[in-house]
Amino acid sequence: MVYVPRDIEKQITPFLKRKEALALIGPRQAGKTTLLLQLKNALEKKGKTVAYITFEKRSDLELFQDSIDDFKDMHKESDVIIIDEFHYVEEGGQKLKYLYDTTKSKFIISGSSSLELTFQTGKFMVGRLIHFRLWPFSFKEYVRFQDPKMYTMLEKRIPSLIHIKTTNNCSLSKPINSQLQKYFEEYLIFGGYPAVVLANDANQKKKLLESLLHTYLLRDIKSLLDLTTENELIKLVKLLATQVGSLINYTELTNSCGLKFHNLKKHLTILEQTYIISLLQPYFTNKRVEVVKNPKVYFIDTGFRNLSIDNFNKLDTREDRGSLVENFVFRVLAENYAGLSGVRFWRTKSKAEVDFVLELQTNIIPVEVRYSSKPVIGKSFYSFINKFSPEKGFIITKDYTGEIKAGKTRIIFVPCFYL
Repeated sequence: MVYVPRDIEKQITPFLKRKEALALIGPRQAGKTTLLLQLKNALEKKGKTVAYITFEKRSDLELFQDSIDDFKDMHKESDVIIIDEFHYVEEGGQKLKYLYDTTKSKFIISGSSSLELTFQTGKFMVGRLIHFRLWPFSFKEYVRFQDPKMYTMLEKRIPSLIHIKTTNNCSLSKPINSQLQKYFEEYLIFGGYPAVVLANDANQKKKLLESLLHTYLLRDIKSLLDLTTENELIKLVKLLATQVGSLINYTELTNSCGLKFHNLKKHLTILEQTYIISLLQPYFTNKRVEVVKNPKVYFIDTGFRNLSIDNFNKLDTREDRGSLVENFVFRVLAENYAGLSGVRFWRTKSKAEVDFVLELQTNIIPVEVRYSSKPVIGKSFYSFINKFSPEKGFIITKDYTGEIKAGKTRIIFVPCFYL
């Protein structure tokens, strides 16, 4: 089996030497089990004794649930105890706290829903549990699989977005850019689920995405919502897939899906907590002129989004290519730079809008998506600059690199495939 290194490994490694338990959360089939087994091998090579347990195995789950002291005695000699699919256990947080407090073992757990791990395990493990989120492959991880040398070049030459100070030395040659553009378009169509990335052709990729839909969305989420039928759920996901980057219209969704308002909100919460969608909240400093209460919707994986509307056409033939690229930029920002809580959008009551606003301590950075080969700046972006005077702002382009100055603000143009 091919193992593609994950960027999150660099984040996790420093915490392996600390006492705190680690929680790896994220959607099913994003590669959590593969990563845990990789960590197990790496720890064993360093002389650690590691117990790997999965709660998909009924006997392991029952031992943990019914006799925690027997579980403790069985594994207490292990330096590290890895528990996969931890969300299956009832009252898992309380039992994990007991083990954490009474053994010297290092605990690493995983789960496919932030609902269970965050709200049940987290409340018992305050100060004892560090969360890491593993999503499907990022674009850079996709490039690493397709062309490791190009990935290395991209990593060395192109800094992360918020660390770009000038574009003078932040560009690659035209042939490299052309290949990156090709990879980017492929990634945008089929997304980053590992099994899909590793598949050989488009038909296999589609089948694997369909399998994710039926085994994950229709089984797991239907169960979480206690649904007798998935019709409304499918309708909702399809509607959301056509509204990427747009404000949620609750009235339209309730009317179209046949859901009452409180049930719609519950559906949206479950879809968000199980990493199908993410709802982006507005940024504001003046409620009277800036507040738009409704969030914007994005999908965690563009392949899953494209499956929802049954559209796998090439990017240059699609009317929704702007929305797809915007969804990609959201995923990059949310995952790598500011976390979900640090990314917002700006929209005034007069409908001036900036796609994304990064809140970094006392600094704010506007980010606008303009999928064009020319340096295009909208009036709303200038309005934001005039109002807030940020040090810099970014325009994400199709393939254009450059910068200009507007007042005290440096506006930097960065191709989407550099993210």
